[in-house]
Amino acid sequence: MLLILTEFPPSFGGMQTHAIHLCRYLQEKGYRAEVATYRGPEVAFPFPVHRCLSRIGFMENLGRLERLARRVRPDVLYASTVFYGRLSAATGIPMIARSAGNDVLRPWIVWPYGWLSGALGQPWLEDTLYRRFRKMERPEWVESLLLERRRAEVRASVRNLAHVLANSAYTAGLLQGLSAASVEVLAGGVDAKRFRRQRDTRSELGLPQDRHVVMTACRMVPKKGLDLLMRAVARQAGTHLVIAGEGKQRAKCEALAGELGIEGRTTFTGSVAHHDLRRYYWAADQFVLASREHVDQRTGLRDVETMGRVLCEAHAAGVPVVASRSGGIPSVIEDGRNGLLFEEDNLEALVDAMERVRADAALARRLTKEGLRDAVERWDWRVVCGGHERAFRAVRGA
Repeated sequence: MLLILTEFPPSFGGMQTHAIHLCRYLQEKGYRAEVATYRGPEVAFPFPVHRCLSRIGFMENLGRLERLARRVRPDVLYASTVFYGRLSAATGIPMIARSAGNDVLRPWIVWPYGWLSGALGQPWLEDTLYRRFRKMERPEWVESLLLERRRAEVRASVRNLAHVLANSAYTAGLLQGLSAASVEVLAGGVDAKRFRRQRDTRSELGLPQDRHVVMTACRMVPKKGLDLLMRAVARQAGTHLVIAGEGKQRAKCEALAGELGIEGRTTFTGSVAHHDLRRYYWAADQFVLASREHVDQRTGLRDVETMGRVLCEAHAAGVPVVASRSGGIPSVIEDGRNGLLFEEDNLEALVDAMERVRADAALARRLTKEGLRDAVERWDWRVVCGGHERAFRAVRGA
């Protein structure tokens, strides 16, 4: 099979983690797989990796992928976004895609035209433009350019997909709105064994032993609801908040901590390497994800928590979870069973849920037990990759 995994190691992130776990799983199962990804540093893998794709020249990419597919002659095509359905139409090879939702909400097909696609995809020009984009204070205005043309490309692509694996019911709803032929919800993605609590890490992290530690892990952006969480912590004496992550709203959050009088009981960790993040989960008494749907007032772009992989990690680490009933979160958190849900942006409901977990030890133990079970039986990478394998087999046998 040919796997179009645009984000792939050595770069690191959620998509890259998903990609390498899927590749390793398929290799262990004896599949012959080749990867097509963005250009970048060559790193040796025990399977062919074609670093041939441009971040800008989308139509040029389709041509390259078509030539590669005709040479490789796979039984099935797979893509980590819903952008590449045209390839299936051009080759007659069925395609399965994964969608994390943002590929529908904010389709990052930089240049959705054939003309200039090759020129804009020249490595020297692409690298220059990409570096400038990454340094922008407000990149949303660039995303909003050509947005309707990008959305039209996504609609056309989705109609050519044999099957889509959506990361939540929320994402599945977006895809069904585009008339996707076949959609399946497959949430999760965590190494359950690696995240399982091994020790108390408060001392090594410099966190107080005598406080109820509340943790969240996220990019510091508006959709994460950090302002709401900080206001909730301010109303609960004896709590200490840990915010693991970095982002453009850090200065704003630090200022709010001062205004609320909780600067002495809030830890801003800054960026934490993913392999080290588990130590913060192990130090926590509860994990909170206070996400909300955010709409950029200038561009109209929506930013939504389409699943929340950190919730799977908190389950695996044995931390009781409180989360907002927002976006795709209810595909992971079932209220009262493996966590508590509160209505988005409802401060009173958030405070109540946090205090219930803190005051009711039996409830916290029950939520933790169910979360640990789900981490192994539902969210673990082997379960998620097994879901992919079943889809591959079904499409190949159709």
